[in-house]
Amino acid sequence: MIFTEEVIVDFRKDFNAAMDALREKYNVTISLGSISYDETSFSARLSVYSGRDKEDVAIAKFDANVWKFADLGLKPGMYKRIFIGRDGERYALLGLNARASKNQMIILHLETGQRYSAGRGFLKELTDSYYAEVIDKG
Repeated sequence: MIFTEEVIVDFRKDFNAAMDALREKYNVTISLGSISYDETSFSARLSVYSGRDKEDVAIAKFDANVWKFADLGLKPGMYKRIFIGRDGERYALLGLNARASKNQMIILHLETGQRYSAGRGFLKELTDSYYAEVIDKG
């Protein structure tokens, strides 16, 4: 078999469908990361999180990576913590992507509801508040 972009796209679809039974049986969220491939092989990271609720999984992912951002004053339990950005606006912290080279924080602008990726230096000041409104999970 020769692996092409089309084969990889089809494989991901088939893989996700095949994992449905395991998701149901074990009440987990299964995620296949980005796929690197050449003509003869491919590899990807497989992540399994306890629970199927998107919000619970987002909290678990945040808490698993937050130690890499301790220099910013972040620690477990700060998912959706509100902070002031370098632009003086208020944002909620929705995720952390330590693998990203530049924009490692996933944030929500509280005024507009827009999601952004921001660099570590964008966080100016943590507040004592948390974002509690329902966020569009789409």
